Amino acid sequence: MADITIQISIPADEDGYVSFECPHCEQRFKLRADEFEESDIINLFCPICGLVHELDHFYSKAFIEKAMNLAEHEAMKMIYDMFKGLERNSRGNKFMKFKAGSKPRVDIKEIYENIDELVEVESKCCKKHIKVTELDRLIGVYCSYCGEKN
Repeated sequence: MADITIQISIPADEDGYVSFECPHCEQRFKLRADEFEESDIINLFCPICGLVHELDHFYSKAFIEKAMNLAEHEAMKMIYDMFKGLERNSRGNKFMKFKAGSKPRVDIKEIYENIDELVEVESKCCKKHIKVTELDRLIGVYCSYCGEKN
């Protein structure tokens, strides 16, 4: 069977920011979607703790859970379609009957996550925009793109 690819995009909030979560300190932050998409970064720096990791490690637990939910839905749909095909193929067979049953319902959760308590900060080095908590802004944040302390 061929590999199946499901593309899932992280939706932006009303200000155009997408949510991330640091794999080290587990703090949540947001990056501006247009700036993030136009950069070709492989590693991302946490604006709060300053530690670096591969980009795919910064997806929030909630996003991963919702992406898994979408993948489960797609798998259930494929299995149902396969059984439906078996049902059609067994119609003319007098020795074997196969009934697929009703289509399974999978609860698709919304991927959008809103974190209202974050404030916008512009990094001095790369001129990129980050949203962090007010306390993190006062302490000082790291640039998510180059890691420089601002």
